Amino acid sequence: MKLRIFFVADPIDNLRPESDSSLALLREAVKRGHRAYWLTESEVEYVNGRVMLRARPFLSFRPEGIPNLGEIEVLPAENFHVGFIRKDPPFNEDYVRLCWILALVEKKVFFVNKPSLLVRYHEKLLPLEGFAEGFLKKGDLIPTHLGSGPSAAAFVQNLKTPLIISKPFLGHGGRNISQVKRQDFIDNGLKQPEKWEGVVVQPFLEEVLQEDRRLLIIDGKLKGQFVRVPPKGGFIANLAQGGSAENRPLSRAQLSVADRVARFLKKTGILFAGVDLIGSKVSEINVTSPTGFLSFEKLTGKNLATDVLDAIERNVLRRKQ
Repeated sequence: MKLRIFFVADPIDNLRPESDSSLALLREAVKRGHRAYWLTESEVEYVNGRVMLRARPFLSFRPEGIPNLGEIEVLPAENFHVGFIRKDPPFNEDYVRLCWILALVEKKVFFVNKPSLLVRYHEKLLPLEGFAEGFLKKGDLIPTHLGSGPSAAAFVQNLKTPLIISKPFLGHGGRNISQVKRQDFIDNGLKQPEKWEGVVVQPFLEEVLQEDRRLLIIDGKLKGQFVRVPPKGGFIANLAQGGSAENRPLSRAQLSVADRVARFLKKTGILFAGVDLIGSKVSEINVTSPTGFLSFEKLTGKNLATDVLDAIERNVLRRKQ
């Protein structure tokens, strides 16, 4: 069946065709003959009892890979079969508003991922949810603190690692991550407690320099993975921060963790996620706008956008039966 699909994402001209996973999904959708529309978060509205979209239809791709779009059409969201929420962070008031409005049509539109779940689950806390649900073990998690400065200092005192990582709770893309000496953190946590309010604190794991992996989970299955390597002299491996991708096999322990995370996400209803694995410990689970398709394709030749569209088509057909 031919589907009507909308993408809520960033302005089309801001995207980088060589690395953008949203464009990879769009290419696969139109290749299959589906009708695709593009809009930004401010173009999702609630008007007279209906969720309305001020969306522009896809027309063609320019030579450089950026889509050409038609004129804005004002359409009810419920007229679509599928909705992609691919707005990049920050996760802020506008993003929450977007999800709250789109959640009103969840029963009529198949979302990747459901807006109610995007509001319900925080990417830095999702590994802890997996542990609470019994899918992950304590050893699968990185010791984590989120709270006041004095309690963060006490938490760090019990750690064995000489270096500590701190990152904003609502941060994204490897931005504003700090590496601090353990004793300096303890001293500052007591002297400047306000500095650590709303900050995630974890031990620095040396494995991040060699084994920071991105797992790509689609419909409850591990479909792809690659290692992200920090730039020379750095410790942040995110590709958006200058990291590079390598193709290496997973260990038995990593495969076990990946399988349990995938089963947890399937049970939770999250169709597509990017899981960050440091060694064999789960760091974060990206569900808002997972990336990595094109990096994986460059390394392996496999196009995982096909797996996402296959899963969507299966689920939409199942909903109609």
